Amino acid sequence: MERFFDGMREGKLMASRCPGCGRVFLPPRMVCERCLTRAEDWVELPLTGSVETFTEAHVRLAPDGTLEDLEDPELIAMVRHDGADTCVAARLDAPQAAVGMRVEAVLDPGAENVLDLLSCYRAAE
Repeated sequence: MERFFDGMREGKLMASRCPGCGRVFLPPRMVCERCLTRAEDWVELPLTGSVETFTEAHVRLAPDGTLEDLEDPELIAMVRHDGADTCVAARLDAPQAAVGMRVEAVLDPGAENVLDLLSCYRAAE
């Protein structure tokens, strides 16, 4: 995962690719669940993709591990990046969502926590 996180620090989305069947995994996986080949190849994907599904969250995980109510609900989307065969879950910074909506990843290379490097998704222009 180091290459994945280093890529986001450089403003890139790096995905793993299975040399056996060609599936592209974002987030990266070590082994392809389809053909059980080590997914050791790396490819750079565009920051754009499409919403596959979404939900509205009314709570979030607090720093102490408990759930806390959100003042305003947040949209959480499953996004399939262009060129990928899998989806990434992240917050969608948009007033509304729709399946098929085109979005773009917002990366925060300065984030202290690696899980915050992918800040959110926004509607693509």
